[in-house]
Amino acid sequence: MQKERGFAKSKRETILITGGNGFTGRHACRYFMENDYNVVSVVRSDVGEVQGVQVEICDLTDAKRLNNLIKRIKPEYVLHLAGQSNANESWTAPIHYIDSNVMATLFLLEALREHAPLCKVVITGSILQYPINQSELPPHPYSLSKTLQVFAARSWAQYYDLNIVIAKPTNLIGPGPSTGVCSILAERIAHYEKTGENKILANIDLEAERVFLDVRDAVKAYHQLFISGKTGHEYEVSFGTQASLGKVVGILSSLSHESFEFPETRKSIQRVYVDSDIGCSVSHTLEESLVDTLKYFRNLGNG
Repeated sequence: MQKERGFAKSKRETILITGGNGFTGRHACRYFMENDYNVVSVVRSDVGEVQGVQVEICDLTDAKRLNNLIKRIKPEYVLHLAGQSNANESWTAPIHYIDSNVMATLFLLEALREHAPLCKVVITGSILQYPINQSELPPHPYSLSKTLQVFAARSWAQYYDLNIVIAKPTNLIGPGPSTGVCSILAERIAHYEKTGENKILANIDLEAERVFLDVRDAVKAYHQLFISGKTGHEYEVSFGTQASLGKVVGILSSLSHESFEFPETRKSIQRVYVDSDIGCSVSHTLEESLVDTLKYFRNLGNG
């Protein structure tokens, strides 16, 4: 990958990426490493790291250990990707979601306030967070946790003059270990191709529309927010492609030699966000993203 233009630096600055072994984290580690940053990946386990990146194992809910880590690293930038993101799972573990998404964020910001107060922080919110001042409650504990996370982060930015920017990504797609709908569909196709098992592809609302953005384009947007994002502001990272799930299924099906069955669909509701002006554009089309996603799952287990 060529280096991004317009981001020349006089020295290698350190960026600390939480959740560095997750779906977005792996792409972020690789991207910032290739753009001459000293990358520190913070993970809870040493699985799936990006080669050449410094790895630090730390549970972000361990405030003391996290404080010591920030004291030692003193990063110039932090990309906070870590957290829990399964809405269904959040019903059975609501306190775990509050700890992972809210308290871990506050422990991180407190450590930065003490040891790296000039650090610029990009925190990834969620399209499922709710405005804190509306009468309707968040629909599930995950949404509540992301709502509180962003509200707390914006409060810390104002209370303590911290340089914090909020990014609200849309549905991110692309190669890697994601639990998003496109990855679920691609994984099933790859599995059926190998096993010939029951080829019921999905029970989804084919008419439902989403804004899909390649994870690699989202990472570039996060980079831009480090450069031009305003403290305390929220930015919709949703400059991708709006498409129905039926179109996604059609593209993925066309990439396979197999045919698939579709059960009776269930209806779903999701808000669609408009683009925000963060100076980024799509470099991966929806079709290219889905090709790479399917290729990733086809290659799993092949060494």
